[in-house]
Amino acid sequence: MANDDQDLELDVEGGEESEKGSGKGKLFIIIGVVVILVIGGALAAYLMLSGGDSESDDPDAETEEVVEEPKEPAQYVGVPEAITSNIPGKRRNHTVQIKMSFQIRGDDHRITVKLHMPQLKNDILMLVSQQSADELKTPEGRIKLQQQSLETVQKTLTELTGEPIVEKVLFISFVMQ
Repeated sequence: MANDDQDLELDVEGGEESEKGSGKGKLFIIIGVVVILVIGGALAAYLMLSGGDSESDDPDAETEEVVEEPKEPAQYVGVPEAITSNIPGKRRNHTVQIKMSFQIRGDDHRITVKLHMPQLKNDILMLVSQQSADELKTPEGRIKLQQQSLETVQKTLTELTGEPIVEKVLFISFVMQ
């Protein structure tokens, strides 16, 4: 019977140790689950807030974006007659004369630009007449005028046709006296 008592004592002691060990094990499991949930929640929040939708991760969506209609070759529509305007300078007034062309794509756009050319020339003339000779003497000033001309032409065409049509405004000749 002594052996039986010892076995009981060992079992009881072993039972106490296993309860302590299983309590720590349960605690580690609970902490692990909480950590995984927190990380998962943070990841889900990041994806939702960063706009990470499944469409942008889909490789087929990327090929759909890349496979667009091929662009038609560039064409150029020359503005008939040069734009000529008097512009003020620090010491004296100057005259500027600009010959330009518009880069477009497609025969339909060529026809549309030619149809609205009087309005486009008017809007560019108004823009040029507001410039300063001192500004237009510098390459940066001419580049700025070129960009402003593009924006003006695109705005006018968007109002008239619903699309900007012109991709670039090219200065063919720029003379200031």
